[in-house]
Amino acid sequence: MSITIQEIHDREQWNTFLQSQPHEHFLQSYEWGELSRELGEQIYRLGVLENGRLIGAMSLTVSPVPLPLPKLRPTWLYCARGPVLERLDVSILALLVKHVALIAQRERAVVLRVEPNIADDDANLDTWLATYHKAGFVSNPNSVHGRRSWVLDIRPAAEHLYSRFMPNWQQHIRVAEQRNVVVRRACLSRDFDTYYELIKSSSERNDVFVHDRDYHWYTMQTFAATKDATILLAEQDGYPLAAKMVLRFGHWSWDMFTGEQEGETAQLAAYLLQYHALQWAQERGCHFFDFRSIPDVLMPGEDLWEAYEYKRGFGGYSRLTMPTQDYVFQPLIYKPWRRLVELGREQRHKERQNTELEQRFSSGIPQVLSDAD
Repeated sequence: MSITIQEIHDREQWNTFLQSQPHEHFLQSYEWGELSRELGEQIYRLGVLENGRLIGAMSLTVSPVPLPLPKLRPTWLYCARGPVLERLDVSILALLVKHVALIAQRERAVVLRVEPNIADDDANLDTWLATYHKAGFVSNPNSVHGRRSWVLDIRPAAEHLYSRFMPNWQQHIRVAEQRNVVVRRACLSRDFDTYYELIKSSSERNDVFVHDRDYHWYTMQTFAATKDATILLAEQDGYPLAAKMVLRFGHWSWDMFTGEQEGETAQLAAYLLQYHALQWAQERGCHFFDFRSIPDVLMPGEDLWEAYEYKRGFGGYSRLTMPTQDYVFQPLIYKPWRRLVELGREQRHKERQNTELEQRFSSGIPQVLSDAD
């Protein structure tokens, strides 16, 4: 058995392998790597080959560590929803890390951070976690991408999916249709500005971070080239009410970005738009639709709680990926950096909890606090 690590530059080879694996994810796709490169990031696509056959893939990005250390200029290496390995084997993982260590030395990297797409619905979750620890990784409770998402099995017919929506969700869809709201696929050259204005205004109104226009444009362009992305627009008499970008990779589809106007009809249109997004994914042969992030801890007051309540109304289940894994190269920088991140997140969590309590008390809704609070 001969196992080697090398950079992969063949799109078809890369994507074919990923889509043959149960842990596929668009964040490891060849296209996402190209998008990252287009946006100015340094990337590495490492392939694990056994007798010339690809059995593992790791797409890495290199980013600066946000600490005031101009002379050192430290970086960190990140593998989003990867690596993807064909089998559990600590020796293969160790060989991959050994190769990454050479990159880390060249890039002055403090840590290799990986967030494998291995979730609580995987029978081998504990074994995977143990394998990473044997290879020298340590768990980190702070994730880059949210660990928990809301997923719907969309293999049943659209009508069957609709029948399992919450009654109020069904009613919202019917009322939107009664108000002559229609959903269509956008023309990228003609409708992109409309889409982005809806995304931007909605994000600003809800005080949510929004990527710039170029980020959205390159994302759409990159995946639309293989017909694996669409923008859907909900309109009433030609007036745009809501918009959504959806991506596909393999048997999965992801809800990327959504925006809507203010007002009741626009809110109703968003439910109809979501139903059409599910149907688009079905037409592309997808088995699962990922609504993306919901709170890691499913309790009122947590960040994204309202998004969770909206998403679960369409049916489905919560999916929690394994904890972030760090392989540390420079502990003297890694430890204070990690502690600063933890302190910042703890402070933001307290602020969210206080805001939630104030809202509940001011509205007169009784609140019973658990021991966890």
